[in-house]
Amino acid sequence: MEINIINGPRLRTMILTGARKLEIEKAKIDSLNVFPVPDGDTGTNMSLTMASAVKALNNLPGENLKDVAKAIAHGALMGARGNSGVILSQILGGWVKVIENEDKLDAILLSKAFTQGVESAYKAVVKPVEGTILTVAREAAEKLAENVTTEMGIEEALQIFLQQGYKTLALTPEMLPVLKQANVVDAGGQGFLTIVEGMILGLQGEDIESIEINENKFDTSASLPIMDFDLKEDDIQFQYCTEMILKPKNGLDVSHADIRNYLEEKGDCVLVVGSEAIIKIHVHTNHPGLVLEYCGDLGSLHDIKIENMAEQNQNLKTIIPKKNIGIISVSLGEGLNEIFRSLGVDIVITGGQTMNPSTEDIVNAIDRLEAEQVIILPNNKNIILAAEQAIKLANKPAFVVPTKTIPQGIGALMAFNSELELNTNLEKMEASIDEIKTGEVTYAVRDAKHGDFDIKEGQILGIVQGEVSLVHSDLDQGVIKLMEDLLDEDSELVTLYYGQNIDKDQAEDLLDKLSSMYTSIDFELHYSGHPLYYYLISVE
Repeated sequence: MEINIINGPRLRTMILTGARKLEIEKAKIDSLNVFPVPDGDTGTNMSLTMASAVKALNNLPGENLKDVAKAIAHGALMGARGNSGVILSQILGGWVKVIENEDKLDAILLSKAFTQGVESAYKAVVKPVEGTILTVAREAAEKLAENVTTEMGIEEALQIFLQQGYKTLALTPEMLPVLKQANVVDAGGQGFLTIVEGMILGLQGEDIESIEINENKFDTSASLPIMDFDLKEDDIQFQYCTEMILKPKNGLDVSHADIRNYLEEKGDCVLVVGSEAIIKIHVHTNHPGLVLEYCGDLGSLHDIKIENMAEQNQNLKTIIPKKNIGIISVSLGEGLNEIFRSLGVDIVITGGQTMNPSTEDIVNAIDRLEAEQVIILPNNKNIILAAEQAIKLANKPAFVVPTKTIPQGIGALMAFNSELELNTNLEKMEASIDEIKTGEVTYAVRDAKHGDFDIKEGQILGIVQGEVSLVHSDLDQGVIKLMEDLLDEDSELVTLYYGQNIDKDQAEDLLDKLSSMYTSIDFELHYSGHPLYYYLISVE
């Protein structure tokens, strides 16, 4: 039977089956990684993003179309991991702008939802690259918009979208030379079309079991400093943590600055953020009633929360000291985590390649950190976009220093000075990125051709600044050879971070060889504990 309308329950089913189809095929999508290294994660990231959307749906009490669409978008946004996951969440978020005032969705509105989703995704990316999920989704949406009619069924519309999507996907290697060299299509585009395939199966009533929520949890508790004293009730100047959402009265011009000025007279830790229509308010005060009365005169109040901090702190043993600027870093490996903590990082989010933290993981870390302002070090190019989304959702000012590698993150910390103003620190930390050259040594997980290299599974791969620079059969000799690409006449210091699978004696022997070869350069050795990379190399 032809289906012409999507209602809330039907959209929910389609998202469940789309998520399940992606879960089943995520390993195949991971294998489309451009580099044949053991960190392909596009399918995994997109699957976890969809899993978060499913979780939001499972927690939804009703099933009207508007609420279902909003739950999907919010869940995907908070669970977005990696660039592909963030872009996917933006596409789903764009749907809401079309659906939020509708009770049912026909082919015309479905086409508009895809178009709006693509527009939202392009806006979220600072420098959109064609030949990626963006191109696949855009050309598929354009084809559907050209052909959709009021009489068209939902399945026919989705099939038009899907067929054009696969035509564009097949051409992505011609748009991006790096895909052609690796003989793969774009993994993000493949993942998105897999979701659409699953949605069609759900529309057809196919019996695909509901996706299991497989969310990775990134435990930040280990990074919190343990204080050997109790926080006394007398130390709390303002007792009640008061939070709410304010929706101003129609036609009333509400000034964020006026609200902030009033709250600062009644307490501290004041936060007033949001838009003209929705304002998030937070304050520590001894007079929560006065705060509620003042804000209530401005509009309607929602999600009110008042907590007695003196009572909360009676049994508090672990706290993060309040500071002006706090720092959050993403890291993978016990040795690296300890290095970041020793350099002043307040919270380490465990993650990196194959384990990209979600937007929500980063938001939670920001909100947990007792600091006026927060600096985030992603230390991976595939985490920057999620971090940039997180700072828009957090409850305090936060800023991303776009570090793409662990050595860049460490270099940025070396440039940080807690005595300086935030903007000065951001400038110095970002400038330090250009002073660090990064090398990575790992192994090939499959046969591949990349540029001039014919790579065989198991061979040693040397990567310089994100590009494969060397293929070798011997680990130590490969590192020695890689140094020729990393070092120049200005190089002064080389730091080797050896991974989980490297013996300390082996690493020290390699360091001795390098020190004897380059007598004018200082060499240092540290344990990283990284599970995938034999060595991370920093050159300054």
